[in-house]
Amino acid sequence: MHGYDALLSPTVPIVAPPIADVAPGSARDAEFFRVNALLLRNTSVMNMLDGCALSLPCQRADEPAVGLMIWHAAMHDDAVLNVAREIERNLPRQ
Repeated sequence: MHGYDALLSPTVPIVAPPIADVAPGSARDAEFFRVNALLLRNTSVMNMLDGCALSLPCQRADEPAVGLMIWHAAMHDDAVLNVAREIERNLPRQ
C-alpha cells in the first residue's frame, strides 16, 4: 500500500438480501452461511492485515444501501479519514 493515499473497494460484494431469505431455520442455513461469508469477505481482509478502514454510504436515495470501503495499513487512520472526507465532499447530496 506504500505510495498510495488509500485503497478503495466495495465494503461488501453484494447488496444485502431480504432477512426472510437468511433468517434462522434449517431450510435457510446454507444460504445464510453463503451470504454471511460474502458479507464479511472484504472487511475481513483488513482485519487479517491489521489495517484501518471505514465505509461511506454511497447509494442513491431510492436504492439499497451500499458502501465504499476506504482502507490503508495500520496507523494510517489520518490518511483514510482525509480521503473519505474528500470523497464525501464530492458525492451527490441526497
